[in-house]
Amino acid sequence: MFNYPKDIYATGLVMLFSCVYSTGSFAVQCGDIIANSQVLTDALSCNDDPALTIEGPEGFLVIEGEGSIECTTNGIGIHMLGRSGVVMGGVVTNCDLGLLLDGDGSHKVIGVTVEESSSAAIFAQSDGNLIRQSTVSNTTNVIASGLELDGERNVAVGNNVSGFLEYGIAGFGFYSYIGNNYVENSELGIILGALVVDGESIGASYCVIESNTVVGSLRTGIGIGAPYTYPNMDNLVTGNTVTGSGNDDILDDNEESDCSDGLNVWSNNTADTSFPSCLKNL
Repeated sequence: MFNYPKDIYATGLVMLFSCVYSTGSFAVQCGDIIANSQVLTDALSCNDDPALTIEGPEGFLVIEGEGSIECTTNGIGIHMLGRSGVVMGGVVTNCDLGLLLDGDGSHKVIGVTVEESSSAAIFAQSDGNLIRQSTVSNTTNVIASGLELDGERNVAVGNNVSGFLEYGIAGFGFYSYIGNNYVENSELGIILGALVVDGESIGASYCVIESNTVVGSLRTGIGIGAPYTYPNMDNLVTGNTVTGSGNDDILDDNEESDCSDGLNVWSNNTADTSFPSCLKNL
């Protein structure tokens, strides 16, 4: 059993896209606010907080070759503001928050590697963001999370997540889509929790968790928490493969012992253990 309310005030469709970028005239440096198309090919070691800011809708950063960002004073690696900013590729290391998706949302993070974050690798605080084909990992003994989706209609698809001592992927807002991710060796693999607004905990609802592989979670592989003032409901958890969890591979704290509650829909998941025990058979 787990209960993960977050004391965060948070309230968009994500579209796939193709684009052609053109580079700006100057090399990207620590502390820059990027409001047009830029390419980072150098290794930056930054004591600025944030190390870089991307301001949408024109801010577009491609990190390639030897391009990387290292935080030397913790802080934020890349702070995305405005609407529809883009970052593609590269490595972000040793930050408190690797990437903070903020402002008006609808940002896109594609193919980024985030390592050794002390709070969260990628934190989607705003709505309608896409996190795709990125790799986030921790190897140190620090309590941190991989992908945290606090806003509404955030999408995490095709990512590789490993080694987080809080949760691998967590949805706290409505309408999250979490699909085709590989999550391993985290305290809680994939969870739906709750936000606390005006003293009331509001469970993440109307979310989809499908076709993920979750391996070796220290406690729970995929879980929906409780009790909250307003429970998690109308979530779909389907087609996932979950193995080797310390406690339960799949868990729904809202469900009755005979799986008759039906607040959330569980179907066609592969799991060895579950709470309640009937959940794995749905």
